[in-house]
Amino acid sequence: MSNLRVERLPAGDPGADAELCAFFAACPASFAQQTPAWRDAIADLCEDEPLFLGARRAGRLVGVLPAWRFEGPLGAILTSAAQAGPLGGVACLPEEAPEPVYAALLGAFRALAAERGCALASVLTNPFWPDAELCARHLEPGFVLENACQVLDLAAAFDPAGALRGGGDGLRRNLRRAAEGRLVVDEAQTPANVAEWYALHAERHREIGATPLPERLFSAALEHAVPRGVARFFFVRTADAGELAAGGLYLLHGQVMDALMPSVRRAHAALSAGHLLALHSMRFALARGVRLYNWQASPPGGGVRRFKLQWGSRDAAYRYLTRVTGDARPFLEARVDDVRRGYAWHYALPFDRIGAGPGAAAGTSSRASAWAAGEASGR
Repeated sequence: MSNLRVERLPAGDPGADAELCAFFAACPASFAQQTPAWRDAIADLCEDEPLFLGARRAGRLVGVLPAWRFEGPLGAILTSAAQAGPLGGVACLPEEAPEPVYAALLGAFRALAAERGCALASVLTNPFWPDAELCARHLEPGFVLENACQVLDLAAAFDPAGALRGGGDGLRRNLRRAAEGRLVVDEAQTPANVAEWYALHAERHREIGATPLPERLFSAALEHAVPRGVARFFFVRTADAGELAAGGLYLLHGQVMDALMPSVRRAHAALSAGHLLALHSMRFALARGVRLYNWQASPPGGGVRRFKLQWGSRDAAYRYLTRVTGDARPFLEARVDDVRRGYAWHYALPFDRIGAGPGAAAGTSSRASAWAAGEASGR
């Protein structure tokens, strides 16, 4: 007998939120995306319904699994991480035996998906404290997407004085250019700064043919997550005219900082504004005891991934595990573009399984094959 009881954790209750914050403070393998502060920012969009699950032993909270229900045109889905910058599946206190906690929470997650009429239920595994086998054992997914993010160990990358230990000639040349005095960092956490940066974010997304995130997400992050120390905006400006050259939203909790949405204005890229933004945010994280700088995932090839790796970053593997909990035929018969539009910034299935037909075999999709299917759909 595990003597574990799983319950739904109410959102917005001060006592419950204080207990959750204390739990995550004691859980070194947790993320900002699992906290009440980020939950409130996401909930502010009124797109996703928070249905967090908690496991208790003798009344004490020992495990948490975020759950978000999203109703789209092909049916409802349940995920452990909503919107952009997805991280966060099961969080378990380090002194607890993980097997019974995972079994209880993932069993409750499966039941919740069926109860709330969800066609698909997806859980993310942990890239830094691996738990993929444990999650798969108790979710029993039909579809698996292999993915990887790029992560930098800040303690290894910087010396005690905050100087970068490694890096090639190209990186060091760009850092010298960024330090020439033509750029300054602005840390004012104001609605005006966020609105100005959002215009840059939207501009850059349009340039690459991508859909920008909703502006309300960033204003909600400023309202809910920044005051509670879970989020921080950084802005890089030209020293002479004060023009915004780069900026981004960063999430931080415990041992991890996430570079969620950095954007660099094309006209100022030659000033190495992106390098200054990255360096400043890394040093900010170091000063707060953060060890892992998570760049998030990148396309399998190309310049974005190379930019991240040149700092000494490594790939950290994780998986999206998806269990069919209802009628998945609309997803298997849909076009990728229909799922992209109807479930923007939400994960449903690997792109190479969407449109494969109701008889599509379950199994594992690689990052490369899913990405290729997504790219092919846009041509």
